[in-house]
Amino acid sequence: MKTDKTTSPDSSLAGIRAIIPMLIGTAPSGIIFGAFSINAGLGLGGGQGLSLFVFAGSSQFVGASLYGQSVSLVIVALTTLFINLRHFLYGASLGPRLINATIQQRIIMAFFLTDETFAIASQFKKVTPRYYWGAAIAMYINWQIWTFVGLVSGTYFEGITTLNLGFVMVPAFIAIIVPQVCDRGTILCAVSATGISVFLADLPNQLGLISAAVCAIILTLFYERAILNKNFDTDKL
Repeated sequence: MKTDKTTSPDSSLAGIRAIIPMLIGTAPSGIIFGAFSINAGLGLGGGQGLSLFVFAGSSQFVGASLYGQSVSLVIVALTTLFINLRHFLYGASLGPRLINATIQQRIIMAFFLTDETFAIASQFKKVTPRYYWGAAIAMYINWQIWTFVGLVSGTYFEGITTLNLGFVMVPAFIAIIVPQVCDRGTILCAVSATGISVFLADLPNQLGLISAAVCAIILTLFYERAILNKNFDTDKL
């Protein structure tokens, strides 16, 4: 039976259940960030503070890295701001879908908006605040726990500052993408992007990944347009 994607469940528990796979996917990133903070010289309070008051994985990694290089705090703040500009797009997309949320509530919600929470909420045309808060708070608490684990075990991760930070985000984004692959269009997009990226893997400057993404999107748009035209012709009959 097809799931109704018009309005999200009016339940915090439903939001928590929906985001559980992503909680697991972000756990390695949280642990590594905590260890990374220790190696960058932020200490226990600094590392946990970033997770508490910034709450943005990629920005936290970059901010901790810049801090470890003795870059000024102004540069750190500006850099992390630009990295998180995509959240303005998330907010613009999600804001009109929120049901019965006041301006004050939306401002607070904006702080807790992450890639994972957006992926969960954006599946619906209308989103209830309870559903949003269930997913968002679960992700926030999850990130704090795994950051702390990484902070207290940071001394066991010697050389963590030399780690390729792009790699640690892979589990989190796999958890975001896989649940979205649920129909023929998204399957076509995922499979074609994977195949093309492997074929173009030797291109310099990660151009293979960019080209694969663009090609997969174009193929999917053509496919969905063909399906739409086919359905339109059928309706005329």
